[in-house]
Amino acid sequence: MSQKLVTVYGATGAQGGSVVRALLRDKSSPFTIRGITRSPDSEAAKALAAQGVEIIKVNIFNKDELAAAFKGSWAVFVNTNSDDPSIGSPGLPTETQIGQLAVDAAVEAGAKYLIYSGLASASRITSGAVPCLCFDEKEHIGKYALSQPSLRSIVVNPAYYMENFNAKEWAGGSNEVPLIAIERDFGDIVHGVLLNPGLHCGKTIQAISQSRALEEIPTDFEHATGKRARFVPLEDWRLLKTDGTRVMQTVKEMFGFCYVSGGLYYGEPNNVDLSASLKQAAVAAQGRSGEDTCLYSLGEYFKDFFA
Repeated sequence: MSQKLVTVYGATGAQGGSVVRALLRDKSSPFTIRGITRSPDSEAAKALAAQGVEIIKVNIFNKDELAAAFKGSWAVFVNTNSDDPSIGSPGLPTETQIGQLAVDAAVEAGAKYLIYSGLASASRITSGAVPCLCFDEKEHIGKYALSQPSLRSIVVNPAYYMENFNAKEWAGGSNEVPLIAIERDFGDIVHGVLLNPGLHCGKTIQAISQSRALEEIPTDFEHATGKRARFVPLEDWRLLKTDGTRVMQTVKEMFGFCYVSGGLYYGEPNNVDLSASLKQAAVAAQGRSGEDTCLYSLGEYFKDFFA
């Protein structure tokens, strides 16, 4: 069986790196992997190269360079970094512009499949009450990808990172919060999609490890670590300090979105079933079994990183 080239945009990032490592674990080796990065001399890029990943330096603002990097790809995975300091500010390209540029480059390169890491629009879900720029732009990019007739696109929307529990603040709301373990599960979910992409073309997938009510999270922490914990909601999400940083402004908008939408992160009820089946398919291809087939729980995360 000839190998299929999968090119990962942002291969040294949290999401892209997770995807690369999941594909590298596939025992039948159906894929060759190309990683594109702006920093090929970084330790992360060198580590991937040592594992057989083809690393290419690309200026993500140059469509010709992107198209050349995508050339020959059976599939392309793209996650645009909303917190990239080189986008979003006055006089700089927007995330929508660089996302559409990546999609256009994939079309020009003749890629068959594109998987875009998106989000659901906060403006749409809250009827304009709470816009959140990165959520709004990512949905726009995802829709743009899905609209390309020559590209078979799939949008995978990651839930709230478990890894974000290293931050002090958390959103209010009464419903369950969808959570994703980026390192442990996200790459496997994308790997599962790539094992049968035709089944998912034109769809938007919720990438979720576990869905938990906020009041359950301290209990998970206590059971995992033996340490006391409590949930203290913010009185008003609008009071969250941003310190003038773009990333904290995004967090503030996200908290407001979750509050106003009643916790509907995706604009619809959370559903972990597809993520679970995609994880199982990927793990089977990787030759793993037992507990490895299960999605990572928040309790396990707390035990591994806080106990």
